[in-house]
Amino acid sequence: MNRLQYLLLIPAVTVALVVGAYPILFSIILSLSEFSITTPEIQVVGVQNYISVLFGELAPVFWNSAGVTLLIVVGAVAVELVVGIILGLALFGNFRARSLFYSILVVPLAVAPIVLGILSSPNVIWDDINTLLFYGTGLGISIDLFQPAAFYSVIILADAWLWAPLIMLVTLAILQGIPKEHFEAAEIHGASSWMTFRSVIFPSIIKSPVLGFVLTLRVIDAFKSFEIPFAWTFWLGQNDLGSPVDTFSVLMWKLLTSSVYDFPLAAIATIALISTAIILVFAVFALRYTARVYSD
Repeated sequence: MNRLQYLLLIPAVTVALVVGAYPILFSIILSLSEFSITTPEIQVVGVQNYISVLFGELAPVFWNSAGVTLLIVVGAVAVELVVGIILGLALFGNFRARSLFYSILVVPLAVAPIVLGILSSPNVIWDDINTLLFYGTGLGISIDLFQPAAFYSVIILADAWLWAPLIMLVTLAILQGIPKEHFEAAEIHGASSWMTFRSVIFPSIIKSPVLGFVLTLRVIDAFKSFEIPFAWTFWLGQNDLGSPVDTFSVLMWKLLTSSVYDFPLAAIATIALISTAIILVFAVFALRYTARVYSD
């Protein structure tokens, strides 16, 4: 019977290897090779592509995209965490119109990121906001979205608006899983609402392995941020390599469509593997930390 169980796993394992392992293996081969229109035969060059990306010709645009990616990841996930927990706390408990607010707040999860990238552009929502600020208030002020502090903030807030509801749902699940005895014990001992929050609610949220796991997934997903920064490359007129909104994903797209390099697949594969290695290192440390906090 045990042997039959393993045999039944063969189709699933085969599909996983073909879908997952083959692209990674092929990317490794590409990152160690070189070919172009003039030399279509693949030539093994070892770690030359990695040296070129990290320290050579592509180093400036790579490190620029690394900084942009890190900024968006840290900023967006931090805002999502804070806003998501606040929304979860606000919806915890039974009150009138709770279902209505709940339904409205989960709507962003169904919005495509590229749509939000377009809607949050200077020529759509922010154009109306600037018109209101300049003429409606009579203050004669406006927000210059072509300044780094402004467009980075908008990109981060747009990404956070999409995913904060996910943290909200996780927070609600954690709160509903807290034993009622904990709240009853706090009430018996005369604890105030603030003390109950500080001693019971907040530790349950922060130390939850579920929240740690979801945040790890969000960081991994944010590392692949593409749609919103990609939309902003057009609004900012930054179509060249190394623009202020080039995340890893946007950089790889620009390399693929750029006329500067002939068949830049080797460089793209190299950048993809480097970013994958960064994500794997982070995931291992994050999951180990989550497991250690949960065991304590």
